[in-house]
Formats: sequence, structure tokens, C-alpha cells
Amino acid sequence: MKYNSPWIKVLNKRNVLKIVHENRPLSRSEISEITGLTPSSVTRITKELIEEGFVQEVGSEGKNSPGRRRILLDIKSDAFISLVFDVGVNVTTYGLGYFDGTVTLGGSFETPKAPEKFFEKVKEIFDRYSATKKINRVSLSVPGMVDMEENRILMAPNLGWRDVVINDFLKLDIPILADNEANLSVLAEKYHSEDMKDVKEAVFIVIREGVGTGVLIDGKLYRGPTYTAGEAGHMTVDMRSDKRCHCSNRGCWELFASINWAIQHYEGKLEGKNAIEKFASLKKKQDSRKVLEKLAENIAIGVVNIVNILNPQIVILGGEVQDLGEYFYRIIEEEVKRRALKDATKELKIRPSIFGTVSSNLVGAAVLAVENIIENVT
Repeated sequence: MKYNSPWIKVLNKRNVLKIVHENRPLSRSEISEITGLTPSSVTRITKELIEEGFVQEVGSEGKNSPGRRRILLDIKSDAFISLVFDVGVNVTTYGLGYFDGTVTLGGSFETPKAPEKFFEKVKEIFDRYSATKKINRVSLSVPGMVDMEENRILMAPNLGWRDVVINDFLKLDIPILADNEANLSVLAEKYHSEDMKDVKEAVFIVIREGVGTGVLIDGKLYRGPTYTAGEAGHMTVDMRSDKRCHCSNRGCWELFASINWAIQHYEGKLEGKNAIEKFASLKKKQDSRKVLEKLAENIAIGVVNIVNILNPQIVILGGEVQDLGEYFYRIIEEEVKRRALKDATKELKIRPSIFGTVSSNLVGAAVLAVENIIENVT
């Protein structure tokens, strides 16, 4: 592809904003060193970014020549606001995402089973926020496969949604974004976690009513040519199983590694009107240790397959199991190291997500909006 001069200027501008975003705060001279752009070009670009509200000067430090201090640049976190949704099988959480990739929670509602009812609720919340704030993007985390080119939910098995074209249900005058929940969780970890800064290969596993995986390869999120990559929850782990999955196959990993499995195999009484609430109840029971240990083993079986195939440096677990404590992760790690290829586990780290009150996929939805805003800078 041949680039003309105006297009090169746009690409340089996006690159500078991305670098400020990822390395903030930093000086103009540092931007010049990182990008290879001349100091005058950096000065021109940063002047535009400041005028357009993307970047701000936040002070100074050190001296790069006698009598002069370096002026530092940072992004303006409230420059652009997105309305973000974590679409759960039973409960949907929403909040506001900011230009620094952070989120403030807004509330939650029971997820309607019909897509049209769900998007009516989204529009209602959008209208409420828009009355007092300028919303730049709506970004959705979906428990299923999303064709991002067509903005189409290909399949969300546990919701029973298939071939849902989002823009047919939600008509707004701003961009509407959506991606798989595990993909967004990888984005969130890559953006916010210190131990992910230099990682090229990683896998995020979301354990909820289903099991989803997001895959980072060569430092980039891998979605696949038809946006179905990372559906490890639907790999077959029991060829003789008569249990049918929501995807219509039998013996899928998520039938044994989701919170539904633990709920079904716990022999006591659980409180709650949905799987999330029942699993929260289960975790508090004194006699739940045995079933949770078995759940850890079931999760480990799938992790073994993932590790042998992808050789990731980090495997991160999120969703409803991330707070289960050291014993839970020790079981998974020991089982993975016992079963997986030895060389594949040499540098392997298995840990829970760093996110707690605000879910990784909700934060990821905010990061997705940030990336989209940067990609559309002109």
C-alpha cells in the first residue's frame, strides 16, 4: 500500500497518541526518541492533540539542557467517555469508561432473554446518561462470538442468541462496538497489568455459566478470520459424554469447568435466583471445598490442552473463580505441570485476574472504545 503525505501525517498522529497512552507521562523528546520523528514533527502533532482535547501538559521533570526542564504530556482521562456493558447470561452490568481505560460502575439489570428487549434497555440507559454527559462510544462485552466487521453476534450459546445484528436493534449516532468477553479481558490485562507489558503470548479464561478464552499471540489479540478463535470452552474433553452443551455438541469443556458444574455437584442447599448468586452462596459454604477442588481439576484439564497447543507465558483466570484463593490455583498449577508438556510449562505463570469489583471484561470494553477512538483520529 502506497501512503501519501497527508495519510502519513494521520498515521504519525495516531502513533504518537498511542505512545502517550501506553507510556504516560512522557516528554516530547522521549516521543521523538521512541518514534524516530523529528522534534518539530512531534511538537506539531502534540500541539494538535492538545488543541483537540486528547492530551494535556501535566508538569515537568529533570533537565535535558542547561536551564530547561522537560514538559510531560499525559492523556485527558475524561476527554472521551464510553458507555460500557458486561452482558451476563443472567445479569448485565454497565458503567462509564474513560480515556485512560478505567471504569466507574453505574448499575446492573437482569439480562432479557430476547435481544430486542435487551437493546431496548441499553437504549434507555444510553438516553439517561446522554442527558448530562457526552457519550462517544457504546461498547459491549458479549458471552459469545462476535463478527466485529458486521457488528453481528454470531452465537452466544448460553443466552440463546444467534445471528444478532446489533445495529438492527440499537440505532445511535455514535459508534457501537462489541467483542467477546474473554477477548476484552485480555485487552484489559494487557493494558493495566505490569506483568503483561512485555508478554507476547497469553490466554485469559473466563469462568462463568460458560467458559470463554481470549488469546494473545505475538502481542496481539487473535480473533481468527471468522471471529471464532478462542472458543476453548467448546473443545471436547469427554468423547463418551451424553451431556449436551448449549453449542449442540457433547462433552464440551465448559460442561465440566463452568460454575454450573459446581452448582449441580454440590449436595447441599444453595441460595440465589440464578447461577451467579448460587455459586456465590456455594463459595461461602464450609462443606464446599471438595466440589471446588474437583472444579479446579476440571479447569486444569482444559488449561493443559491450551498450554500444549499455544505455549503461553501467562494463563489468567477470571469470572466467578478469581477470588477462590491460593489453594484453588495451586491445584490447577500442580495438575497442569503434571499433565502438560514439561517444556511448555517452564516459563508458565497461572494467576487470577487483577480485576475485582469492576470485571475484566467491563474494563476491556472501555479499552476497546479507547482503541477505536485512537484508530479514528484524523
